[in-house]
Amino acid sequence: MRAKKLVVGVLAVAVVGLVAYSCVPRQGEVEGSATAGSTTTSSPAPTTTVVSPPAAAEITTPSPAAQAAEGAARQGLTVAFTWYPATDATQNDAYGRAREWLTESLAERMVIDARTERGPGVQWAQWAEQQAKVIADVSIECSGCPEDTDTVVQRVATIKQTAVSGSGTDTVEPDTTVWVTIVREGDRWLIDEIRY
Repeated sequence: MRAKKLVVGVLAVAVVGLVAYSCVPRQGEVEGSATAGSTTTSSPAPTTTVVSPPAAAEITTPSPAAQAAEGAARQGLTVAFTWYPATDATQNDAYGRAREWLTESLAERMVIDARTERGPGVQWAQWAEQQAKVIADVSIECSGCPEDTDTVVQRVATIKQTAVSGSGTDTVEPDTTVWVTIVREGDRWLIDEIRY
């Protein structure tokens, strides 16, 4: 009895497999062909979409000029966002240290005395009391940036800051994100605009 059930089961599986095999179009079949006397046509073969790796145009390395512009922006922003609250009156003192990476017009706008009657703020005072140094780590990206030219490059910069004191380190939250325009002046790239 068991052998009979086993044989019937194997035959059932074979029939199902044969039916399934006959329904699958073969490599040599041509769309619309049918056997003589048949009124049915075969359906088109299913299409297969092949996903290829991103094209070389999508993964581009910036030109040497753009790399130089990004390097200048990274250096300038690192200096501009590294602060010494114990000796700096305000954050604008850092722009004075970063002046060599700024155009003259940007330096004039950023290197101003921003002190008010109330002072620079509670956090600044705490850092000054702790003799903390606020260190900037800058990453430069190009997501949705306008096309580079020979004299103008625009990038997005993310600035992460860490306050370092004798008692440890604290991450400054939130990160700062700015749009930076870097321009070529002679043989140098300089930051011409910083937009928050």
